[in-house]
Amino acid sequence: MEFCDAINKLPNKEENGLFGKSFLRTWDMTDADIEAVAKGACALKALRDSNVSPKIFDSGIAVSMFSKKDTGMDIAFASGCDLLGLTIIDMDKKLGNNSINETAAMASYMTDAVGVCESDFIEKSSRYIKRISDSVEESQKKGIISQKPCVLNLGSDEDSPIQTIADLQYMASRFGGIENLKGKKIAVTWAYSPNGTRSLAVPQGILSLVTRFGMNVVLAAPEGMDLMPDAYDRAAQNAEKSGGSFARTDSMEEAFTDADIVVPINWAPYTFLEKRTELSAANLGTYIDLLEHELRENNKNFIDWEVTEEMMEKTKEGKALLIHDIPADVTDISCIRGEMTAQVYNANLDSLLAEAGMRPYVIAAMIILAKSEDPKAAFKTIAERATKRYF
Repeated sequence: MEFCDAINKLPNKEENGLFGKSFLRTWDMTDADIEAVAKGACALKALRDSNVSPKIFDSGIAVSMFSKKDTGMDIAFASGCDLLGLTIIDMDKKLGNNSINETAAMASYMTDAVGVCESDFIEKSSRYIKRISDSVEESQKKGIISQKPCVLNLGSDEDSPIQTIADLQYMASRFGGIENLKGKKIAVTWAYSPNGTRSLAVPQGILSLVTRFGMNVVLAAPEGMDLMPDAYDRAAQNAEKSGGSFARTDSMEEAFTDADIVVPINWAPYTFLEKRTELSAANLGTYIDLLEHELRENNKNFIDWEVTEEMMEKTKEGKALLIHDIPADVTDISCIRGEMTAQVYNANLDSLLAEAGMRPYVIAAMIILAKSEDPKAAFKTIAERATKRYF
């Protein structure tokens, strides 16, 4: 059966480097770790598609902490945790700095997974998520909690590991495996949005991940739409090591030409996010509003950075795989002018939905790898038990 083939590709006890770990950034994981998560996600999807229940928890909870929702990741986290049998508890409010250690420990007494999404403030957001991870680890070492929950970064200012590994796995599924991505051209491009204040997490995460697997990556963005400085260095170093390439351009057309995969996505420039973080620290909310208004007005200079049918025709045989962390800003559907036209969106919608559908499985795979010392044995037990998910 398909899920047996997927399970056989999982790491055994000696190979699982993710046991007891949290998932904060993909560049802190090895290539083997990344592939283990991707293979685990495939195995879980195969099990569910075969009507086999993959529940491994008889009791336990999963706690989610979102500074803002409506990203689709909240549903993905709930779905992935429920798939394994965990009860979801949503903490509506962000933890205050003075109560992180206390509240993180209290939320972890009978918790197996904690998902945190905080992406508003450059550098501070990732430190906030790491502090939660460090707090629960400290509580476990002190015996305050019996088991350390797996902490998952559901989106920060630096990286979005759930999204990018789901994207990688979906690309791999379309090209016959991760090994077949080597040599493929992928265009990661800035695209216009009337909102214009999105985090850098997804474009930086994509660059940092796909360059590790020998892909030829072209990053396209208008002048001034910069990422974090170390994102470029990391991408270049990864590409050199993997035998791929990394290049930058200020032309979406150049990036799209002969591309096998395209990733059009809006992001706010690093300098804007730095300034917004400084203003927030100084409690200058009015100035933040003005700053965001200025950014949106400036973005209008690049309103033509939109994926059209003509732009897609420039890709390899006019059939490039379109990747996006939906929901997208779509012209004439969700906004007057957006990242892509309605025609492009509708033509690729089935694929985009299938891509997004990998996120719950990636989340569930991360939890199993972190909680099961021998994940292959755990999956084999699930398969042999063969409990029907529904009758």
